[in-house]
Parts: sequence; structure tokens; C-alpha cells
Amino acid sequence: MTKRILNGIIIVSLMVLLACTGLIMGVMYDYLGSQIDKELENEAWVVSVGLKDEGLAYLETLEKTGKVKNRFSLVAENGQVLYDSMNDEEVMENHLYREEIQEALIEGEGHAVRESETMASETRYYALLLEDGSILRIATNHYSQLGLILDTLGMVIVIVAILFGLSVAISHNITKHIVKPINDINLDRPDISENYEELAPLLDRIHQQNRKIRNQINKLRSRQEEFNLITSNMSEGLLIIDHEMEILTYNQSAIRILGGEGKTLISEEGESRGNIFALNRSEPFRAVVEEALRGEHTTHRMTIGGETYEILGSPAVSEGAVTGAILILMDITEKEVGERLRREFTSNVSHELKTPLTSIYGVSDMLAAGLVKPEDVVGFAQTIKEESARLISLIDDIMQISRLDENSVHKEKEPLDLYELAGAVLNRLEGNAEKAGVEMKLEGESTLVLGVDYILDEIIYNLCENSVKYNRPGGTVVVHVRKEAGRCILQVSDTGIGIPAEGLERVFERFYRVDKSHSNLIPGTGLGLSIVKHGVAYHGGEVHIESKENVGTMVTVQLPGDL
Repeated sequence: MTKRILNGIIIVSLMVLLACTGLIMGVMYDYLGSQIDKELENEAWVVSVGLKDEGLAYLETLEKTGKVKNRFSLVAENGQVLYDSMNDEEVMENHLYREEIQEALIEGEGHAVRESETMASETRYYALLLEDGSILRIATNHYSQLGLILDTLGMVIVIVAILFGLSVAISHNITKHIVKPINDINLDRPDISENYEELAPLLDRIHQQNRKIRNQINKLRSRQEEFNLITSNMSEGLLIIDHEMEILTYNQSAIRILGGEGKTLISEEGESRGNIFALNRSEPFRAVVEEALRGEHTTHRMTIGGETYEILGSPAVSEGAVTGAILILMDITEKEVGERLRREFTSNVSHELKTPLTSIYGVSDMLAAGLVKPEDVVGFAQTIKEESARLISLIDDIMQISRLDENSVHKEKEPLDLYELAGAVLNRLEGNAEKAGVEMKLEGESTLVLGVDYILDEIIYNLCENSVKYNRPGGTVVVHVRKEAGRCILQVSDTGIGIPAEGLERVFERFYRVDKSHSNLIPGTGLGLSIVKHGVAYHGGEVHIESKENVGTMVTVQLPGDL
């Protein structure tokens, strides 16, 4: 503290000395300048009288005799130089717009000061408007401020050094007397009224302010922790940047989404360590950042690692100015997939419904027009019946999927024997199997599961029906029911045509059929496996499929075994 006070006093003393020196030099410069201006005015008055009496000859006489040491010029009202004591007036430029000339034309007289190229001297001008409209201008050179300083620099340095030395000695003595009582203060009981009673209220204020600041810091730290807790548990990415695109805060979801794992973007001191574009430079991302910093609320979509994200950008505005931006990144992959599936589902439903309806309409139209022979009526009626049944089956399947999608099955789950359900399904499909030349077998044991009877029945039926339909003459279908590791297992395997590897990922999609050309020969809606998937999910289970072309297919359904 002693050193700081001493340095402070010394610096102040030096500044005062320099300021005083500067002021004195300035006063001297102004005084000399004013004296020179007066001399120029007097000289101009004398020369103007001579000009009035003798004309230009008077100026030439002055130049030859050397009675006037200053430079003098005669300028016409239009700025043309008529006479100059130092230069050839024929080659001189027009002086109309010189500062002193303009002032003289307006006010009758004018002053101007212009520095020389060396900056060490300057030229002072005085212009006087004569009765005939011309202007008499007199100029003289003298020290500029810099020149005056340089000329007196040695003497000034000596004086300042002497005064500075005295100031240092006095400051050192004063500092010791100031600091001693302060160093003797008892901080536990700051009673300094004897020497510095003025500091007592200050110390009390400091104590109160420290307590207030501690409370505010604790509140801010608590709010920061709450903010970090909330944002760290967000699945959405959050980024806050300033107007220079520097990251102010973020959550780990944003770093994960943008592929910045392992990067530390903000130091422990809270200082930003990165520009926002260090995380991502894609066109949609740049567009959101730039538009938000322009004060626009904006939304763009971008794809990162096969996932689709929606980026929302909002400007942060303070006192009418954009000070930064808030960016939120939301994963909308499922939404996009759902939208795509909805469009595909709507298109497929329209197509599947249109086919039987078109057939029914065409046949009924022919019947109504009387274009059908009596012996063909039965055949046409059979066509209407088959297409109507196909239409009803399709609508039933669609409604079933909708109920499973919306979890609106209006029946309570109950204990059911999966082995018995499988046996009942095989009995219903026995006729289809005999017609296709396929042998069906049921293996395993009685296995209880908690479920809805008609949904489980439809799961088993769809799997077994597909195994029969897509089998080959002489092939087999084996249904195996067992309990394994606390779960109920239903396994349906066949020796059919199999499924290509590229189709395995899509077989559970609605209306998806692997071989379109072959599918046209085999009746079905393309909803069977989709119903299986949704039915298994409704019961909290999982379904897996394994298949090899021209070898066969095996579908495994795992259901919770706890009743």
C-alpha cells in the first residue's frame, strides 16, 4: 500500500509538473502569437496607406529597400495574385479560397495560421480588405508549438527534474505518515476514529456490501446450477451465442447432436473458447445463426448422421439491439418417419381399397345394364362376393392397426395358454395347408401369458398363414411354444421361399410386400406382419425375423411371462 500511495503521489506530481509546463508553454505560444498578429495588423495598416497613395510602386519600393522583412502579397477580389514579395505572381495559384482571404472578403480582415512541412515552424497570415476591393496579405514565420518546445527543451528538462526530485522526497515522507495509522488498524474492531474517523462509515459500508455480494453470488450460483440441471437433462440441444458468434453457454445434447463430444467450449472462468461455426458449418446451420443475429425468428431443417433435426433460432434483444441468439436443436426423425409412413399408408390404403371397389363397381354396372348372360350371373356374383370379402378383410385389418396404434383395445388382459391358441389357429388353417401341400406341426408345452385373446390369436394366425402361403409344395410349418428365461416364446418357422436380405428391415411396414410380381398371385393385404408387430408391442414384447432365400423363414415372438 505504501508503494502504491508513493507511486500515486509521484505520478500526480509528475503529471502536475508536466501539465504546468505545458500550460506555460501554451500561454507563451499564445502570447507570442497574439503579439505577432498585432505587429502584422500594424504593418498592414502602414502598407495599406502607402498603397493608397502610390499603388504597386510602393510595394516594389519596400521590397528593394528591405524595410519590411515580412512577406506581403496583393490579391485581387477574384483571388488572382497581383503582387508577391517572394514569388513570381505569374506562376502562383489562385488565392480566393484561402482561409484568410475568405474571412477578409466577408469581415474586412482575416487571420490564418498554417504549419510548415517540418512542423517546427508555422506561418501566420493577416489579410486586410482595401477600399478598391483587393486584399493586402502579410505573412511571417515563427516558432510553432513544437518548435518552441524543442528550442526550450533543455531548460525545461532541468527545471522539471529539480522539481520532480523535490516532489519524490516530500511524497515519500508524506506517504509514511499516511500509511502508518492505516497499517495499525485492527480489522476485527476497525476503530480508527483517532486519525481517520472518516474511514469508519466506509469500512461499515464495505462490510455490508460484502455480505450483500456474498448473498447475491450464492443466489446466482444456485440459479446457475438449476439452469445447468434443467438444460443438461434436455434431449433438445441448446446453444446461446453473442453477437460475435462466440458461444456463451450450451448443453451436452447440443454438443452430442453437432458431433462435438470431448470439446471444452467454455473455460472454468466462464470465457468462451470457440466460435459457433467450429461445431457445424453446414448451410442450414449457418442460415439459422445469421438470420437470428439479424433479428429474425427462423427455423431450418438439417440432417446429421442420418438423423433429421429442426433448428430454431431466436434473437436476443436488449434495448432494441440484437446482442446474441438462442438456438434450439430438436430431433424430428421420428416425426419425419411418421409423416412418411402416414403418406405411404394413405396412398396404399387408397390403392388397396380402390382395387376391389373398382372390380365390384364394374361387375355391378354390367349386371345393372343387363349385359350379363343368365348363365354368367352366378360367376359375376361370386366375383362381387370375393371382392367384398377382400374389402371387408382390408378394412378390418386397418381398423385393428388403428386400435393398436391408439392403444384403444377395449378388453382387459387375462391369463391365456399360448399353446392352446396356437393349436386352435393350426386347426383353422388345416384346409389351407392341405390345399397348398404343406405339413403343419405344433411343438412345445403349455405356456401361460397375460394378454388379449383375439389380438394374440391374430398374431399367431398371421404368422402361420404367411408360412403356409409363401411355402412350397411338400414344405413344413413348425410352431414351437415354450417358456425361456421367464419369457413366453412363440416361434414359427417354415421351409418356404424366404425373404431377401434387403427386404428384412421393411417386412413389418404396412402394405409392404417383398416380391410385387409374386405377391399379385398370392392374396393378402400386406398388413399381416404390421398387425403382428403392433400386437406384440401392445403386449410389451418383441418380434424378430430370420430368413434366407429358398431356405425358409423363422419368426420369434417374445412376450412377458409374469402374470
